[in-house]
Amino acid sequence: MTIEEAIDNVVAHLKIEHDIDVVFEDEELGAYYHDARIIGINTNEPLREQLYILLHEAGHAILKIEHKKYLETRDETLQSKLSLLREEMEAWKEGRTLAERMGIGINDGAWAMFCKQNLEDYIEWATS
Repeated sequence: MTIEEAIDNVVAHLKIEHDIDVVFEDEELGAYYHDARIIGINTNEPLREQLYILLHEAGHAILKIEHKKYLETRDETLQSKLSLLREEMEAWKEGRTLAERMGIGINDGAWAMFCKQNLEDYIEWATS
């Protein structure tokens, strides 16, 4: 399966299973907007990173919709920051699980490095 096919399959899965639309634009941030049921993906990123971000944001959707987790409003307290950091870590895990369930091959080393790079920003923010 090509990266393009994998992206298309995840987009279709999100629409069918969760009524989530995916928007691909060069100004998008790579985010899941729960109330709007939209995932934004930045088209300036390489395709493999777009797939990884899509899977991660799908992980957020799964956590909120299927598991009813992380629905609370957040503030700048340490407890809230740590909750967001936990959610980010779990979203990467859920995204990876989704890829496995859908038969999407993931390069373990590239996935781990991409997760680490993205989590480092949250860790720095949470501990500041």
